[in-house]
Amino acid sequence: MTYLAVFDWNSTLLNDTLAVHVATNVCLRTFNVPEITVEHMQDTFTFPLIHFYEKLGVSVDDYLARAEEEGELFVRSYEEAAVDCKIMDGAFELLQWLNDKDVHCMVLSNHLQPHLDADVERLGINPYMKTISGNAERATITKGLSKQIRLEAYMKEHGFAPEKTFIIGDSHEEPEVARHLGLLGISITGGLLSRERLEKYKAHYIIDRLEEVRPIIEKHWKL
Repeated sequence: MTYLAVFDWNSTLLNDTLAVHVATNVCLRTFNVPEITVEHMQDTFTFPLIHFYEKLGVSVDDYLARAEEEGELFVRSYEEAAVDCKIMDGAFELLQWLNDKDVHCMVLSNHLQPHLDADVERLGINPYMKTISGNAERATITKGLSKQIRLEAYMKEHGFAPEKTFIIGDSHEEPEVARHLGLLGISITGGLLSRERLEKYKAHYIIDRLEEVRPIIEKHWKL
């Protein structure tokens, strides 16, 4: 049975935390909310985004009344800020090694599917991935379409066993998905959550660099 490697995109394979921070502050200004630092973002970020903005002082009603407008503004601001963002150090080497071992690799992201497809292709990641799974529309980003639902369906469709699957990402979603589906969960620092917050979600491993993934997988899967 084939092994499955599941990668978040933003701040996991793509080094774009600063672009997310810029776009977040652009949106906050429209609500007359003070700008936040990267550290504050990492200490408060949550998903769905509606709850993140609520923590920063934007009421649910106010956000929902402008959800479509804010979604467009965020994506536009993010794309402008992310134009020079690069792939994380060690990503290509890790993906090549997984491919050489016949590990089935996929991207599982909350990014909009058309933008995700374009970024993955532009940055040279597409050849390493069997599938790219993003959100179909902005509404699902605002209100939350569970990565767990998408991944569980994908695993069932393709016959992947939980004990032969790992998931890696920078937020609370990945360790939660890992726990619910019985997967090996890896959290990576430097993204949307601080290390202190990541520790609370109790992934099996917390790493600082993608180079740390290979020895973990070699240990668990005996590759």
